[in-house]
Amino acid sequence: MKLLFENWRKHLKENNETYLSHLFFAGKIGLTLMLGSVIFILHAIFPICAIPKKWKLEGTIKKLQKWNEYTIRRKNK
Repeated sequence: MKLLFENWRKHLKENNETYLSHLFFAGKIGLTLMLGSVIFILHAIFPICAIPKKWKLEGTIKKLQKWNEYTIRRKNK
């Protein structure tokens, strides 16, 4: 248990985050990707359902790049 706690603190420190900032950032990414997955699964089942522009692959790639750039800037603070 002690090792788990130490690794947790190390991860937060390496990423220059607090527990809450990590919770919100990682949670936002996870929920966004889950919603995108649901949209694509619905589109797979019902091809007539169009995928909204912001959820198409190009939009998802842009979001991921933006989040990745944020993590790089945050680590370099």
